[in-house]
Amino acid sequence: MIAAEGGIETVLAGMGKHRTSAGVQEQGCAALRMISVGNDDNKAKIRAERGVELVIVGMQKHGESAGVQEAGCAALRNLSANSDNRVKIGAAGGVAVVIAGMQEHGKSAGVQEQGCWALLNLAFSSDNRVKIGAAGGIEAVPAGMRNHVGLAAVQEAGCRALVNLALNDDIRGKIGAEGGIKDVIAGMRKHGESAG
Repeated sequence: MIAAEGGIETVLAGMGKHRTSAGVQEQGCAALRMISVGNDDNKAKIRAERGVELVIVGMQKHGESAGVQEAGCAALRNLSANSDNRVKIGAAGGVAVVIAGMQEHGKSAGVQEQGCWALLNLAFSSDNRVKIGAAGGIEAVPAGMRNHVGLAAVQEAGCRALVNLALNDDIRGKIGAEGGIKDVIAGMRKHGESAG
């Protein structure tokens, strides 16, 4: 309904016009997240209207804002559930921006959780798995899990991201070398009662 009334174009126009406003970028990314959840037509329209690029630029311009990083990672998480978007996000530098946000905001559980979910979806692409490995994602995911071992949501997202990353033989070995297996086991022990 929102898309049919021009909501996608309106959100993207606001993000494009107010690139220097962290508040507009955060709320714009949050809106795109909600508009795209479970709706492939909206995901495709956001891509066609250059929404992927606007999310990435917003995250780049506001790297210091945990709110923008969390909302941007969440938007990329939903958008990357679509295979065409996954390719577009990888080509537009989305992998690096997600990992940079996770590295900058290690103490933010929201950034870590949404960043892991975004990397999980992006890692369904073999090209993106290589990009994630090259950009420091193999280190960022376990670091987020270590920083938030008490939060089941971060542990679940991190474990799931590592599963997809481990589909690459080289990355699988690096995950072990970076302590990722120990982090997975620590999370499982801490949250043995969690079904997630």
